[in-house]
Amino acid sequence: MTAQTQTRTSTRRWIELIRAGWGAALLIAPGTVLTHIHHVRVDTRAIAITRILGARQLAQAALSGNNPSPEVLAMGIWVDGAHAVTGLTLAALDRSRARAALTDTAVAALWAGVGLRDLNQGVATPPQHDRRRDALARLVLRLVPGGDALLGHADRDRSGLRKDERHGSADGVPGHGR
Repeated sequence: MTAQTQTRTSTRRWIELIRAGWGAALLIAPGTVLTHIHHVRVDTRAIAITRILGARQLAQAALSGNNPSPEVLAMGIWVDGAHAVTGLTLAALDRSRARAALTDTAVAALWAGVGLRDLNQGVATPPQHDRRRDALARLVLRLVPGGDALLGHADRDRSGLRKDERHGSADGVPGHGR
């Protein structure tokens, strides 16, 4: 494992743990979280939406794992970006929920930005155990708006791997080598 890979591993682990903690807080104590955002109406709808968003964050943290492949990381960036756009839309459409929506938008944009930074660092994780997840991420990214650009970032990251790191084999062919 190279020094760059070790750095990314520990960075990604903390980021996904923070995401999981944020998701757990939204899911378990939505009222408490919402009351810390000034001028937010805390009602049953706000509680339900906050819990759904918490479950989404937890699911994404679990699906990303400690050290996601470039494809999975790109998919997470897209999901966070879409989340930020929907938050902006909610803020524009429902002024009474604008502050909560803008706070949520800022958090989602932060996750997307951190993910993009990690993807652009060009240190990919060999996907030794998550080929189906990578294939699914590639499929979805080909279908969603802006997904091709993120897939291009993932492909550049993937091509930056040393030949012996690709797919966990000595020759870059899955199932061969080690």
